[in-house]
Amino acid sequence: MKSFWASYKSLPPRTRVYLGLGGIAIALTGHYVSDWLEKKISVDSQATAGNASNNLSNQITNTSQKT
Repeated sequence: MKSFWASYKSLPPRTRVYLGLGGIAIALTGHYVSDWLEKKISVDSQATAGNASNNLSNQITNTSQKT
């Protein structure tokens, strides 16, 4: 059985480049989406773990009803 690294190295160079660029694209998308959500839905710093999800769901509901 080949190791993960050996399997990766056996791929053609162009495929390895595409995999790398795909990973970078996914990471950048996640970064920008999380920043956008942070600006769109402000979460109180005082929120506790118990009511944070309720606050977030209420804010999402209120935001979607405004549009």
